[in-house]
Amino acid sequence: MASRKGKSAASSKAGKEGSGVPAADKIARLLGMLLVKDIKKKTDQVPLLRSAGFAVSEVADMLGMAENHVRVADHHGRKKKPK
Repeated sequence: MASRKGKSAASSKAGKEGSGVPAADKIARLLGMLLVKDIKKKTDQVPLLRSAGFAVSEVADMLGMAENHVRVADHHGRKKKPK
């Protein structure tokens, strides 16, 4: 029996089991979240995640922020002088 909308039964089953995110990406996100776990403000977490090599879109997804907000927070965070 053919599945609907041209999807195979295997791809339909795989979509239900996991989020479709590769394991390496999950590990990278986990390590990124561990990097900033003690920092309360999201805008202070952004420069650390960006300097760790995460892309703007990845940081936005991890922190639940808009990409433009991530860019602005990164700019302000890098501009801040260390205390």
